[in-house]
Amino acid sequence: MHKKRTLWLAGLSLALAVAVIALEGCGGGGGPLTPPPGGTPSPSSRFTELLPAAQKDASYVGSEQCATCHGAGSRQTSVEPVAVAWAKTKHASVNVGCEQCHGPGSKHVQAPSKENILTFPNVASSVVCAQCHGTIGADYEQSGHAGAVEEVIEEAETNPNVYGKTCFRCHSAPFRAQMVDNKLSYGQSRDSIDAGIQAMSADAIVEIAHATHESASCVSCHDPHRQTGNLTWKGKEVQLRRAVLNTDTTDIAPGAPAKQHTTANQICGSCHNGRGGNPSDTALNTGTVRVNFHYSNQYNMLLGITGVEGPSGPVVRNTAHATAPGQCSHCHVANARHTFTVSYDTGCTPCHTAADAAARAQATKSQIEQALLALRSRLQAWSQQTFGDPDLWDYTSYIQALGKTAPPQSQVPIEVKRARHNYRFVLNDKSMGIHNAAYARYLIEVANQNLDNLGVGGNSRAANLSPAQRRAILESDLQRQRKALLKGLEE
Repeated sequence: MHKKRTLWLAGLSLALAVAVIALEGCGGGGGPLTPPPGGTPSPSSRFTELLPAAQKDASYVGSEQCATCHGAGSRQTSVEPVAVAWAKTKHASVNVGCEQCHGPGSKHVQAPSKENILTFPNVASSVVCAQCHGTIGADYEQSGHAGAVEEVIEEAETNPNVYGKTCFRCHSAPFRAQMVDNKLSYGQSRDSIDAGIQAMSADAIVEIAHATHESASCVSCHDPHRQTGNLTWKGKEVQLRRAVLNTDTTDIAPGAPAKQHTTANQICGSCHNGRGGNPSDTALNTGTVRVNFHYSNQYNMLLGITGVEGPSGPVVRNTAHATAPGQCSHCHVANARHTFTVSYDTGCTPCHTAADAAARAQATKSQIEQALLALRSRLQAWSQQTFGDPDLWDYTSYIQALGKTAPPQSQVPIEVKRARHNYRFVLNDKSMGIHNAAYARYLIEVANQNLDNLGVGGNSRAANLSPAQRRAILESDLQRQRKALLKGLEE
Protein backbone atom coordinates (compact mmCIF):
# COMPACT_ATOMS: atom_id res chain seq x y z
CA MET A 1 0.00 0.00 0.00
CA HIS A 2 1.19 3.48 -0.80
CA LYS A 3 0.13 4.57 2.67
CA LYS A 4 2.98 2.58 4.16
CA ARG A 5 5.42 3.98 1.63
CA THR A 6 4.48 7.63 2.04
CA LEU A 7 4.72 7.65 5.81
CA TRP A 8 8.46 7.99 5.37
CA LEU A 9 8.97 9.62 8.75
CA ALA A 10 6.84 7.10 10.64
CA GLY A 11 9.86 5.78 12.46
CA LEU A 12 10.67 9.20 13.88
CA SER A 13 8.85 11.22 16.44
CA LEU A 14 7.91 14.76 15.45
CA ALA A 15 10.48 16.10 17.85
CA LEU A 16 13.23 14.07 16.21
CA ALA A 17 12.15 15.12 12.74
CA VAL A 18 12.27 18.77 13.77
CA ALA A 19 15.67 18.27 15.34
CA VAL A 20 17.04 16.73 12.14
CA ILE A 21 15.88 19.73 10.14
CA ALA A 22 17.16 22.26 12.63
CA LEU A 23 20.61 20.68 13.06
CA GLU A 24 21.36 19.49 9.57
CA GLY A 25 19.86 22.60 7.99
CA CYS A 26 22.45 24.65 9.87
CA GLY A 27 25.40 22.50 8.83
CA GLY A 28 25.18 20.21 11.84
CA GLY A 29 24.75 17.00 9.89
CA GLY A 30 25.83 16.70 6.32
CA GLY A 31 25.94 13.66 4.13
CA PRO A 32 28.64 11.89 2.18
CA LEU A 33 29.04 14.76 -0.27
CA THR A 34 31.69 17.45 -0.08
CA PRO A 35 30.03 20.70 1.05
CA PRO A 36 29.17 22.96 -1.90
CA PRO A 37 31.12 26.17 -2.41
CA GLY A 38 29.92 29.50 -1.06
CA GLY A 39 29.86 28.95 2.70
CA THR A 40 26.30 27.57 2.77
CA PRO A 41 25.32 24.61 5.01
CA SER A 42 26.48 21.11 4.22
CA PRO A 43 23.86 18.95 2.52
CA SER A 44 21.71 17.12 5.04
CA SER A 45 21.44 13.34 5.05
CA ARG A 46 17.72 13.65 4.26
CA PHE A 47 18.66 15.73 1.22
CA THR A 48 21.21 13.24 -0.09
CA GLU A 49 18.61 10.48 0.22
CA LEU A 50 16.55 12.34 -2.38
CA LEU A 51 19.33 12.26 -5.00
CA PRO A 52 18.99 9.76 -7.85
CA ALA A 53 21.44 6.87 -7.76
CA ALA A 54 23.42 8.16 -10.73
CA GLN A 55 24.12 11.41 -8.88
CA LYS A 56 25.36 9.97 -5.60
CA ASP A 57 29.06 10.15 -6.50
CA ALA A 58 28.90 13.40 -8.51
CA SER A 59 30.93 16.46 -7.57
CA TYR A 60 30.11 20.16 -7.45
CA VAL A 61 30.87 22.26 -10.50
CA GLY A 62 29.39 25.66 -9.66
CA SER A 63 26.36 27.59 -10.91
CA GLU A 64 28.33 29.07 -13.82
CA GLN A 65 28.35 25.63 -15.43
CA CYS A 66 24.59 25.39 -15.05
CA ALA A 67 24.13 28.77 -16.72
CA THR A 68 25.71 27.55 -19.93
CA CYS A 69 22.53 25.57 -20.63
CA HIS A 70 20.00 27.27 -18.39
CA GLY A 71 21.12 30.88 -18.81
CA ALA A 72 20.80 33.61 -21.42
CA GLY A 73 19.99 32.29 -24.88
CA SER A 74 19.23 28.83 -23.55
CA ARG A 75 15.57 28.77 -24.51
CA GLN A 76 13.16 30.67 -26.71
CA THR A 77 10.73 32.25 -24.26
CA SER A 78 9.42 35.66 -23.32
CA VAL A 79 10.25 34.84 -19.69
CA GLU A 80 13.79 35.07 -18.37
CA PRO A 81 15.72 31.79 -18.41
CA VAL A 82 15.96 30.23 -15.01
CA ALA A 83 19.65 31.00 -14.35
CA VAL A 84 19.19 34.64 -15.36
CA ALA A 85 16.17 35.02 -13.10
CA TRP A 86 17.93 33.22 -10.23
CA ALA A 87 20.88 35.64 -10.40
CA LYS A 88 18.58 38.45 -9.24
CA THR A 89 17.24 36.63 -6.19
CA LYS A 90 18.16 36.65 -2.52
CA HIS A 91 19.40 33.10 -3.03
CA ALA A 92 22.04 34.28 -5.48
CA SER A 93 23.11 37.17 -3.25
CA VAL A 94 23.92 34.81 -0.38
CA ASN A 95 25.61 32.22 -2.61
CA VAL A 96 22.83 29.67 -2.61
CA GLY A 97 23.42 28.23 -6.06
CA CYS A 98 21.81 25.64 -8.27
CA GLU A 99 23.58 22.70 -6.67
CA GLN A 100 22.45 23.51 -3.13
CA CYS A 101 18.95 22.56 -4.29
CA HIS A 102 19.58 20.24 -7.22
CA GLY A 103 22.68 18.45 -5.89
CA PRO A 104 26.17 18.18 -7.40
CA GLY A 105 26.14 18.62 -11.14
CA SER A 106 29.27 17.03 -12.62
CA LYS A 107 27.48 13.96 -13.98
CA HIS A 108 24.67 16.10 -15.35
CA VAL A 109 27.10 18.42 -17.13
CA GLN A 110 28.77 15.46 -18.81
CA ALA A 111 25.49 13.85 -19.92
CA PRO A 112 22.35 15.93 -19.21
CA SER A 113 19.55 13.70 -17.96
CA LYS A 114 16.93 13.78 -15.24
CA GLU A 115 18.46 10.53 -14.03
CA ASN A 116 21.64 12.25 -12.79
CA ILE A 117 20.33 15.48 -11.26
CA LEU A 118 17.77 16.14 -8.55
CA THR A 119 14.70 17.44 -10.36
CA PHE A 120 10.95 16.94 -10.22
CA PRO A 121 9.34 15.28 -8.45
CA ASN A 122 11.77 14.94 -5.52
CA VAL A 123 13.24 18.43 -5.80
CA ALA A 124 9.83 19.77 -4.72
CA SER A 125 10.30 18.28 -1.25
CA SER A 126 10.47 20.65 1.71
CA VAL A 127 13.65 18.80 2.76
CA VAL A 128 15.51 20.73 0.06
CA CYS A 129 14.59 24.11 1.52
CA ALA A 130 14.93 23.02 5.14
CA GLN A 131 18.69 22.70 4.70
CA CYS A 132 18.90 26.47 5.12
CA HIS A 133 15.44 27.39 6.41
CA GLY A 134 15.54 25.20 9.50
CA THR A 135 13.23 27.21 11.77
CA ILE A 136 10.55 27.60 9.13
CA GLY A 137 10.99 23.94 8.24
CA ALA A 138 10.37 22.95 11.84
CA ASP A 139 7.13 24.95 11.82
CA TYR A 140 6.10 23.45 8.51
CA GLU A 141 6.59 19.89 9.80
CA GLN A 142 3.78 20.54 12.28
CA SER A 143 1.34 21.76 9.64
CA GLY A 144 -1.33 19.90 7.73
CA HIS A 145 0.49 20.68 4.50
CA ALA A 146 3.41 18.46 5.53
CA GLY A 147 1.37 15.28 5.11
CA ALA A 148 -0.22 13.61 2.12
CA VAL A 149 -3.91 12.75 1.85
CA GLU A 150 -3.28 9.04 1.61
CA GLU A 151 -6.63 8.09 0.09
CA VAL A 152 -6.14 10.52 -2.79
CA ILE A 153 -2.63 9.19 -3.44
CA GLU A 154 -3.80 5.59 -3.45
CA GLU A 155 -6.68 6.36 -5.80
CA ALA A 156 -4.35 8.27 -8.12
CA GLU A 157 -2.14 5.19 -8.34
CA THR A 158 -5.03 2.94 -9.34
CA ASN A 159 -6.99 5.46 -11.41
CA PRO A 160 -4.48 8.16 -12.43
CA ASN A 161 -6.43 9.61 -15.33
CA VAL A 162 -9.32 10.57 -13.05
CA TYR A 163 -7.87 11.34 -9.64
CA GLY A 164 -4.32 12.26 -10.61
CA LYS A 165 -5.19 14.78 -13.30
CA THR A 166 -7.74 16.52 -11.10
CA CYS A 167 -7.00 15.98 -7.42
CA PHE A 168 -3.22 16.25 -7.76
CA ARG A 169 -3.52 19.90 -8.79
CA CYS A 170 -3.85 20.65 -5.08
CA HIS A 171 -3.16 17.36 -3.27
CA SER A 172 0.35 16.67 -4.60
CA ALA A 173 3.14 19.18 -4.02
CA PRO A 174 5.42 17.81 -6.78
CA PHE A 175 2.59 17.52 -9.31
CA ARG A 176 1.45 21.08 -8.67
CA ALA A 177 5.01 22.42 -8.86
CA GLN A 178 5.84 20.60 -12.07
CA MET A 179 2.57 20.72 -13.99
CA VAL A 180 1.00 23.99 -12.81
CA ASP A 181 3.31 26.41 -11.02
CA ASN A 182 6.44 25.82 -13.09
CA LYS A 183 4.41 26.28 -16.26
CA LEU A 184 2.92 29.54 -14.98
CA SER A 185 6.42 30.81 -14.21
CA TYR A 186 7.26 30.46 -17.88
CA GLY A 187 4.15 32.27 -19.02
CA GLN A 188 2.10 29.33 -20.21
CA SER A 189 -1.64 29.87 -20.43
CA ARG A 190 -4.25 28.04 -18.40
CA ASP A 191 -5.42 26.24 -21.51
CA SER A 192 -1.93 24.99 -22.37
CA ILE A 193 -1.32 23.92 -18.76
CA ASP A 194 -4.61 22.05 -18.72
CA ALA A 195 -3.81 20.43 -22.07
CA GLY A 196 -0.41 19.34 -20.75
CA ILE A 197 -2.03 17.73 -17.72
CA GLN A 198 -4.62 15.94 -19.83
CA ALA A 199 -1.85 14.62 -22.10
CA MET A 200 0.13 13.10 -19.22
CA SER A 201 0.56 9.36 -19.28
CA ALA A 202 -0.72 7.20 -16.47
CA ASP A 203 2.85 6.10 -15.75
CA ALA A 204 3.99 9.70 -15.27
CA ILE A 205 1.21 10.37 -12.79
CA VAL A 206 1.92 7.18 -10.87
CA GLU A 207 5.60 8.19 -10.63
CA ILE A 208 4.57 11.47 -9.03
CA ALA A 209 2.13 9.63 -6.76
CA HIS A 210 5.03 7.55 -5.45
CA ALA A 211 6.97 10.74 -4.67
CA THR A 212 4.10 12.61 -3.03
CA HIS A 213 4.75 12.92 0.68
CA GLU A 214 3.36 16.44 1.12
CA SER A 215 0.12 18.07 0.01
CA ALA A 216 1.89 21.40 -0.29
CA SER A 217 5.57 22.13 0.18
CA CYS A 218 7.71 25.28 0.15
CA VAL A 219 7.71 25.45 -3.66
CA SER A 220 3.91 25.38 -3.71
CA CYS A 221 3.98 28.95 -2.44
CA HIS A 222 7.50 30.18 -3.26
CA ASP A 223 9.32 30.19 -6.59
CA PRO A 224 12.96 29.37 -5.73
CA HIS A 225 14.21 30.62 -9.08
CA ARG A 226 12.86 34.12 -9.47
CA GLN A 227 11.57 37.27 -7.87
CA THR A 228 7.88 37.50 -8.61
CA GLY A 229 6.83 40.95 -7.43
CA ASN A 230 4.18 39.35 -5.23
CA LEU A 231 5.19 40.97 -1.96
CA THR A 232 4.12 39.97 1.53
CA TRP A 233 1.65 42.26 3.24
CA LYS A 234 4.64 43.80 4.99
CA GLY A 235 6.25 44.56 1.63
CA LYS A 236 8.91 41.84 1.51
CA GLU A 237 9.95 40.02 -1.67
CA VAL A 238 9.98 36.36 -0.70
CA GLN A 239 9.37 35.03 -4.21
CA LEU A 240 5.68 34.25 -3.70
CA ARG A 241 4.06 32.58 -6.67
CA ARG A 242 0.76 34.41 -6.24
CA ALA A 243 -0.64 37.57 -4.68
CA VAL A 244 -1.45 37.66 -0.98
CA LEU A 245 -4.57 39.77 -1.55
CA ASN A 246 -7.14 39.37 -4.30
CA THR A 247 -10.86 40.09 -4.06
CA ASP A 248 -11.68 39.17 -7.66
CA THR A 249 -13.94 36.10 -7.44
CA THR A 250 -13.98 35.28 -11.18
CA ASP A 251 -11.65 32.30 -10.92
CA ILE A 252 -13.58 30.62 -8.10
CA ALA A 253 -17.07 31.57 -9.24
CA PRO A 254 -19.79 28.89 -9.40
CA GLY A 255 -19.04 26.41 -12.15
CA ALA A 256 -15.42 27.52 -12.66
CA PRO A 257 -13.30 24.70 -14.17
CA ALA A 258 -10.20 23.32 -12.49
CA LYS A 259 -7.85 25.21 -14.81
CA GLN A 260 -9.23 28.45 -13.33
CA HIS A 261 -9.51 27.78 -9.62
CA THR A 262 -6.15 25.99 -9.37
CA THR A 263 -4.37 28.90 -11.07
CA ALA A 264 -6.24 31.66 -9.23
CA ASN A 265 -3.99 34.54 -8.25
CA GLN A 266 -4.25 34.14 -4.49
CA ILE A 267 -1.54 32.35 -2.57
CA CYS A 268 -3.91 30.26 -0.42
CA GLY A 269 -7.16 30.64 -2.34
CA SER A 270 -5.96 28.71 -5.38
CA CYS A 271 -6.42 25.51 -3.34
CA HIS A 272 -8.57 26.55 -0.41
CA ASN A 273 -11.64 27.24 -2.51
CA GLY A 274 -14.91 25.50 -3.30
CA ARG A 275 -13.70 24.16 -6.67
CA GLY A 276 -16.48 25.60 -8.81
CA GLY A 277 -19.33 24.80 -6.41
CA ASN A 278 -22.73 25.94 -7.65
CA PRO A 279 -25.69 27.08 -5.49
CA SER A 280 -28.22 27.35 -8.34
CA ASP A 281 -31.45 25.39 -8.10
CA THR A 282 -30.52 23.46 -11.22
CA ALA A 283 -27.21 22.36 -9.70
CA LEU A 284 -28.87 21.50 -6.39
CA ASN A 285 -31.43 19.31 -8.15
CA THR A 286 -28.86 17.45 -10.24
CA GLY A 287 -26.11 17.13 -7.62
CA THR A 288 -27.69 15.24 -4.75
CA VAL A 289 -25.08 12.59 -3.91
CA ARG A 290 -22.82 15.01 -2.03
CA VAL A 291 -22.25 18.75 -1.82
CA ASN A 292 -21.26 20.21 -5.19
CA PHE A 293 -18.43 22.31 -3.74
CA HIS A 294 -15.16 20.88 -2.51
CA TYR A 295 -14.53 20.56 1.22
CA SER A 296 -12.08 23.47 1.31
CA ASN A 297 -14.30 26.47 0.67
CA GLN A 298 -12.45 28.91 2.94
CA TYR A 299 -11.68 31.45 0.20
CA ASN A 300 -15.28 31.41 -1.01
CA MET A 301 -16.47 32.04 2.53
CA LEU A 302 -13.93 34.82 3.03
CA LEU A 303 -15.17 36.66 -0.06
CA GLY A 304 -18.83 35.78 0.45
CA ILE A 305 -19.83 33.72 -2.60
CA THR A 306 -21.20 30.26 -3.48
CA GLY A 307 -23.87 29.98 -0.80
CA VAL A 308 -27.60 29.89 -1.64
CA GLU A 309 -28.72 33.50 -1.34
CA GLY A 310 -32.03 35.32 -1.23
CA PRO A 311 -33.44 37.36 -4.11
CA SER A 312 -31.65 40.57 -3.13
CA GLY A 313 -28.42 39.04 -1.86
CA PRO A 314 -26.74 39.83 1.47
CA VAL A 315 -26.65 43.37 2.82
CA VAL A 316 -23.06 42.73 3.89
CA ARG A 317 -21.18 40.24 1.70
CA ASN A 318 -17.92 40.15 3.61
CA THR A 319 -16.11 41.66 6.54
CA ALA A 320 -12.81 43.44 7.08
CA HIS A 321 -11.08 40.06 7.00
CA ALA A 322 -11.68 39.89 3.22
CA THR A 323 -9.59 42.99 2.58
CA ALA A 324 -7.14 42.79 5.48
CA PRO A 325 -3.54 43.23 4.32
CA GLY A 326 -2.40 39.80 3.25
CA GLN A 327 -5.85 38.21 3.61
CA CYS A 328 -5.15 34.59 4.69
CA SER A 329 -1.45 35.16 5.31
CA HIS A 330 -2.10 38.06 7.69
CA CYS A 331 -3.51 35.69 10.29
CA HIS A 332 -2.17 32.28 9.28
CA VAL A 333 1.46 33.18 8.53
CA ALA A 334 1.96 35.97 11.07
CA ASN A 335 5.64 36.60 11.79
CA ALA A 336 6.54 33.94 9.18
CA ARG A 337 4.95 31.23 11.34
CA HIS A 338 4.57 28.27 8.99
CA THR A 339 2.42 26.03 11.13
CA PHE A 340 -0.42 28.03 9.47
CA THR A 341 -2.30 28.07 12.76
CA VAL A 342 -3.53 31.34 14.21
CA SER A 343 -2.17 32.73 17.45
CA TYR A 344 -4.25 35.56 18.87
CA ASP A 345 -1.16 37.41 20.11
CA THR A 346 0.49 37.48 16.66
CA GLY A 347 -2.08 36.74 13.97
CA CYS A 348 -4.72 39.29 14.94
CA THR A 349 -2.57 42.39 15.40
CA PRO A 350 -2.78 45.28 14.83
CA CYS A 351 -6.57 45.13 14.51
CA HIS A 352 -7.17 43.33 17.81
CA THR A 353 -5.42 42.77 21.07
CA ALA A 354 -4.99 39.12 21.99
CA ALA A 355 -7.74 39.36 24.61
CA ASP A 356 -10.15 41.13 22.25
CA ALA A 357 -9.50 38.63 19.44
CA ALA A 358 -10.02 35.65 21.75
CA ALA A 359 -13.28 37.03 23.13
CA ARG A 360 -14.66 37.88 19.68
CA ALA A 361 -13.65 34.50 18.28
CA GLN A 362 -15.25 32.58 21.13
CA ALA A 363 -18.50 34.55 20.89
CA THR A 364 -18.70 34.20 17.10
CA LYS A 365 -17.97 30.48 17.12
CA SER A 366 -20.54 29.86 19.85
CA GLN A 367 -23.19 31.80 17.94
CA ILE A 368 -22.57 30.06 14.62
CA GLU A 369 -22.37 26.60 16.19
CA GLN A 370 -25.72 27.12 17.90
CA ALA A 371 -27.27 28.49 14.71
CA LEU A 372 -25.97 25.56 12.65
CA LEU A 373 -27.33 23.03 15.12
CA ALA A 374 -30.68 24.80 15.24
CA LEU A 375 -30.81 24.62 11.45
CA ARG A 376 -29.83 20.97 11.53
CA SER A 377 -32.56 20.30 14.08
CA ARG A 378 -35.16 21.83 11.78
CA LEU A 379 -33.94 19.72 8.85
CA GLN A 380 -34.25 16.65 11.06
CA ALA A 381 -37.74 17.70 12.10
CA TRP A 382 -38.80 17.96 8.45
CA SER A 383 -37.25 14.57 7.70
CA GLN A 384 -38.93 12.92 10.68
CA GLN A 385 -42.30 14.36 9.69
CA THR A 386 -41.90 13.44 6.01
CA PHE A 387 -40.09 10.08 6.09
CA GLY A 388 -40.36 8.94 9.70
CA ASP A 389 -36.57 9.19 10.10
CA PRO A 390 -34.64 12.32 11.19
CA ASP A 391 -31.56 11.63 9.04
CA LEU A 392 -33.04 11.48 5.53
CA TRP A 393 -32.77 15.22 4.80
CA ASP A 394 -29.11 14.95 3.87
CA TYR A 395 -27.25 14.13 0.66
CA THR A 396 -27.63 10.51 -0.39
CA SER A 397 -24.04 9.38 0.23
CA TYR A 398 -24.07 10.91 3.73
CA ILE A 399 -27.28 9.05 4.52
CA GLN A 400 -25.75 5.84 3.21
CA ALA A 401 -22.72 6.43 5.47
CA LEU A 402 -25.17 5.94 8.36
CA GLY A 403 -26.18 2.58 6.93
CA LYS A 404 -29.56 3.90 5.80
CA THR A 405 -31.33 4.08 2.44
CA ALA A 406 -31.80 7.55 1.04
CA PRO A 407 -35.25 8.50 -0.28
CA PRO A 408 -35.74 9.44 -3.96
CA GLN A 409 -34.40 12.97 -4.27
CA SER A 410 -37.46 14.00 -6.23
CA GLN A 411 -39.27 13.80 -2.89
CA VAL A 412 -36.93 16.34 -1.33
CA PRO A 413 -38.21 19.87 -2.03
CA ILE A 414 -35.86 22.55 -3.31
CA GLU A 415 -36.23 24.44 -0.04
CA VAL A 416 -34.56 21.58 1.83
CA LYS A 417 -31.87 21.28 -0.84
CA ARG A 418 -31.08 24.98 -0.46
CA ALA A 419 -31.00 24.72 3.32
CA ARG A 420 -28.71 21.70 3.39
CA HIS A 421 -26.34 23.36 0.88
CA ASN A 422 -25.94 26.35 3.20
CA TYR A 423 -25.61 24.15 6.27
CA ARG A 424 -22.80 22.20 4.67
CA PHE A 425 -21.18 25.33 3.22
CA VAL A 426 -20.87 27.03 6.62
CA LEU A 427 -19.84 23.76 8.28
CA ASN A 428 -17.10 22.95 5.77
CA ASP A 429 -15.46 26.35 6.07
CA LYS A 430 -14.58 25.11 9.59
CA SER A 431 -13.88 28.60 10.97
CA MET A 432 -17.39 28.80 12.47
CA GLY A 433 -17.82 32.37 11.30
CA ILE A 434 -14.32 33.71 11.89
CA HIS A 435 -13.53 34.06 8.19
CA ASN A 436 -16.76 35.88 7.44
CA ALA A 437 -19.31 36.09 10.23
CA ALA A 438 -21.70 38.27 8.22
CA TYR A 439 -21.99 35.79 5.34
CA ALA A 440 -22.20 32.76 7.63
CA ARG A 441 -25.10 34.32 9.54
CA TYR A 442 -26.78 35.33 6.29
CA LEU A 443 -26.59 31.83 4.76
CA ILE A 444 -28.08 30.29 7.89
CA GLU A 445 -30.84 32.90 7.83
CA VAL A 446 -31.62 32.13 4.16
CA ALA A 447 -31.72 28.41 4.96
CA ASN A 448 -34.18 29.03 7.79
CA GLN A 449 -36.35 31.21 5.57
CA ASN A 450 -36.59 28.34 3.08
CA LEU A 451 -37.69 25.99 5.85
CA ASP A 452 -40.18 28.63 7.03
CA ASN A 453 -41.71 28.46 3.57
CA LEU A 454 -42.26 24.73 4.09
CA GLY A 455 -43.88 25.32 7.47
CA VAL A 456 -41.13 23.48 9.35
CA GLY A 457 -41.23 24.12 13.07
CA GLY A 458 -38.43 25.95 14.82
CA ASN A 459 -37.91 23.72 17.85
CA SER A 460 -34.29 23.06 18.65
CA ARG A 461 -32.31 21.60 21.49
CA ALA A 462 -29.09 23.34 20.33
CA ALA A 463 -29.24 25.99 23.03
CA ASN A 464 -29.27 23.32 25.73
CA LEU A 465 -26.03 21.69 24.59
CA SER A 466 -22.59 22.45 25.93
CA PRO A 467 -19.93 23.79 23.53
CA ALA A 468 -18.23 20.38 23.57
CA GLN A 469 -21.50 18.62 22.70
CA ARG A 470 -22.20 21.06 19.87
CA ARG A 471 -18.77 20.55 18.37
CA ALA A 472 -19.05 16.77 18.68
CA ILE A 473 -22.29 16.76 16.66
CA LEU A 474 -20.87 19.05 13.97
CA GLU A 475 -17.66 17.06 13.81
CA SER A 476 -19.67 13.87 13.35
CA ASP A 477 -21.30 15.42 10.28
CA LEU A 478 -17.88 16.27 8.86
CA GLN A 479 -16.73 12.72 9.53
CA ARG A 480 -19.78 11.37 7.73
CA GLN A 481 -18.78 13.42 4.70
CA ARG A 482 -15.31 11.95 4.82
CA LYS A 483 -16.62 8.41 5.20
CA ALA A 484 -18.95 8.90 2.23
CA LEU A 485 -16.13 10.38 0.14
CA LEU A 486 -13.82 7.45 0.90
CA LYS A 487 -16.54 4.96 0.07
CA GLY A 488 -17.10 6.79 -3.22
CA LEU A 489 -13.38 6.60 -4.00
CA GLU A 490 -13.33 2.88 -3.27
CA GLU A 491 -16.25 2.31 -5.60
